[in-house]
Amino acid sequence: MKFKNILILIFLVCVSFSVDAQNRPNGRQGNPERGGFDMEAMRKEKGDFLIKELNLTDAEAKAFLPLEFEFMEKKFEVNRDTRHKTWEIKRKENKTEADYKKMTDLNLEANKKEADLQIEYFKKFAEVLPAQKIEKYRSADLKFKEEMLKKHQERKDQGQPDRQRQNRRQ
Repeated sequence: MKFKNILILIFLVCVSFSVDAQNRPNGRQGNPERGGFDMEAMRKEKGDFLIKELNLTDAEAKAFLPLEFEFMEKKFEVNRDTRHKTWEIKRKENKTEADYKKMTDLNLEANKKEADLQIEYFKKFAEVLPAQKIEKYRSADLKFKEEMLKKHQERKDQGQPDRQRQNRRQ
C-alpha cells in the first residue's frame, strides 16, 4: 500500500510540475498564488528536511543540495515526455493491445533512464558525502515523499482542492 501511495505522490508532483509549467511562458517559475506548484518552496522544504535527516554539515549541504535538486529536475524531465505520451494514449476511447504495449514500453524506458540517472548522481553524491549519509539519503528521500503524500492527503481531507484540480479550473 505504501508503494502505491508513493507512486500517487510522485504522479501528483509531476502533474503539478507539468500543469504549472504549461501556465508559465518560460517553464521555470510557478505562481503559487494561482495554485501553481512552487518549486522553490518545495526545494527549500526538501533541503531543510535532508539537512536534518542526514545531519549534514554546512559544507556538505552546500555541495550536496545543488546536486540533489539537479537530480530531482532531471528525473522529472526524463518522465515528462513519457507522461505526455501515455496521457495521450489513456485519453483514447478504444485502446488497442498495441496502445497498452506502447504505454508499458514508454514507462519501462523511462524507468531505465531514471535508473541510469540514479547511478550517475549517486557517484556524484559520493564525491561530497560519506557512504553512510548516501545510504541514509535513500531512506530520507522516501520518507520525504511519504510526508508530502500525507500533507497532500490532509489538504484533501480538509476540503482544500489540490493544485491539479485548481489549475484545471483556471
